[in-house]
Amino acid sequence: MKKIFILSAFAAVLGFSSCSETWDGNPVLKTHEGEVTASFLNEPVMQDQSIMLTNQNAEGTFHLTCSQPDFGYAAVATYKVQCSLTEDFARYEEISQSFYDCAQINPTNADVAAAIEYLSDVKSEENLPLPYQRLYMRLKAYVAQSPSNTVYLSNPVSFRGVSADYLAIWVAGVPSAMYLRGGMVDNWDAVDQYRFVTGTDKDTWIIPDVTIVAGTEFKVADANWGSVNMGAGSISDITPGEKFTLNSGENPGNIKLTEDFTGMVYLSLEAGVYYLTLDPTH
Repeated sequence: MKKIFILSAFAAVLGFSSCSETWDGNPVLKTHEGEVTASFLNEPVMQDQSIMLTNQNAEGTFHLTCSQPDFGYAAVATYKVQCSLTEDFARYEEISQSFYDCAQINPTNADVAAAIEYLSDVKSEENLPLPYQRLYMRLKAYVAQSPSNTVYLSNPVSFRGVSADYLAIWVAGVPSAMYLRGGMVDNWDAVDQYRFVTGTDKDTWIIPDVTIVAGTEFKVADANWGSVNMGAGSISDITPGEKFTLNSGENPGNIKLTEDFTGMVYLSLEAGVYYLTLDPTH
C-alpha cells in the first residue's frame, strides 16, 4: 500500500508539472502603441531591372518575401503592400489585396501600375507613358484579431526603374467603347450623344443627359456589335428608376421603354453582371 501511495503521489506531481508547462507554453500576443518599424522585408530579385507595366502583362506580379515581425509567436499575420516614389513614404498608396504567406507576397502588375499612376497624378491617357522612376515598396503587417496594436512597418525596398504605359486607374469622364444603341438614332448607329463615359465609382459608366420616348427599343453595345452586345433576357420592359439586369448572351433581345424618359443613364458592373438604370431627372 505504501508503494502504491508513492507512485500515485509521483503521478500527481507529473500531472501538475505537465499542466504548468502547457500553461507557460501558451502563446502570448505582443502588442504596442502605434506603428513600429522593423526590418523584415527581403531585397527583391528584380530590384535592378527596368520594368514596363502594360495592359498585356497586367496579370503578372511583383514577388516579395519577408520574415515575420515579432508578434510573440508564429501568428497568422496579414500583410499589405505600400508603394511610394520616395524612400520616406511621405506619400504612398496601399494596395487593397491582402497577403498571408511570407514567401508569396505578390501584388499584381495592374495594382502596382495603378499605385504609380495615383502617385504621379495621372488624369488621362495623355499623361502616359510615365517615365521610368524608382519605386519603393514596404509592408504593413498586423494580426487581424488585434489590428490596432500589432502594426509593423517594414524596411523599404526599391525597384530601380518602373513605368506604366496604359491607364490602370479609374478616371471619371473617359469615353468608353460602349453605347446606348437603339431607335433614338437612325439605323441604330453608335453616336457620341449616346456614348457611355466612366463614372465616379470604379466599374460604373454614365450618359449624363438622355431623352428617350416611350416605346423605344435599344441595347448596350460597342460600335461594331462585337464583344459588347447586351440587352433583355426573359424580361424586356425597363422601368425608369429601377435597376435592370442586362443579358449578355448570344444576340440578346431588345430592351423596351414603357414610358417617356429624361435623365441620366447609369451602367454598372457588379460581380460579373451588368446592370442598367435609367435615373429620371426630378
